[in-house]
Amino acid sequence: MQLELDATRGYAAIPDSIHHIKMSDGAYRLLIILCAHASHATGLCDPSHAYLADLMGKCKASITNHMKELRGLGLIETTSKPGRGGGNGHLSILVTFWAAWRKAVRAAGEARQKAKAGSDRVQQDECVGVQPVERVSKNHTNLNHTPPTPVRPQVEEMPVEQASPQVKCVVEKLVEEWGAAKGKEQYPRFERAPSPDLIAATEDLLRRHKAPSTDTALIPAGIKTEISGLWASLGVTVDAETLAVQEKAIQSTPAPASYLRQFITVVRSTWKDYWRQPPNKGHLAQMLNAAGRAIQATPDVLVRLLSTDMKRYRRCMADGLLPA
Repeated sequence: MQLELDATRGYAAIPDSIHHIKMSDGAYRLLIILCAHASHATGLCDPSHAYLADLMGKCKASITNHMKELRGLGLIETTSKPGRGGGNGHLSILVTFWAAWRKAVRAAGEARQKAKAGSDRVQQDECVGVQPVERVSKNHTNLNHTPPTPVRPQVEEMPVEQASPQVKCVVEKLVEEWGAAKGKEQYPRFERAPSPDLIAATEDLLRRHKAPSTDTALIPAGIKTEISGLWASLGVTVDAETLAVQEKAIQSTPAPASYLRQFITVVRSTWKDYWRQPPNKGHLAQMLNAAGRAIQATPDVLVRLLSTDMKRYRRCMADGLLPA
């Protein structure tokens, strides 16, 4: 399927907190569609049930059920407007958070523009990757003498958060492509082989942006101890082999301490009282993904993730585990 990527036709950027609200897939998709149609100023829209049903490939009854679910969550409010003859008219739908969210988005965009106006020169140096004084010193260094300590390019030590919006966009795209290559496979395997272009682009970015060190040292009692305590508190018996798989999965993430904390939160909030078996491979991957989404996706974390993905790829190559 070839997607039509036409930004002029509109799109819906929703708050990250929406992703963490438990709702059905149909209700989530309907909410996205309503956001795309809602007025930025008022949050109101009035697409018909027939239109929504056709767009989602569902019946009108399903649309009604999804709306009822969204109303119960407080995400929308609906008002019926009578027709001309007093019969059924159309439904006015208010996406309750939309006007305030769009106002916050505009304010954030204005703040970024102000920050960008004051740092144009810094961004120019970042694109070049070498400071002017360094270029001069290189031209005048006598190779027969001990050279002075070189001035390291700022781009290597600059926190990734200060990177230009273009760089951030590239990082996010690379992370998405690596995620697709990994699929649901456990470390260090891949569901499909990363493309040569993806590997080359990642290596180039990591040369220009130093990946911060991981936060493994922040884990006080050790991953295994924390996970063992988690399952014991839930009355779930986990054998040593399964525990080792879970420990390895968390240890291989770019921010193990943060992932561990969020993983425990996700498990405790979603685990059913009657479940007595540890999660299988697919369920574990889902919970780890949920933990990852709960961590703020700062450029620091994303670059660290790319560095981890490259290490995973090299190990997979060395062990002959890369799929054909």
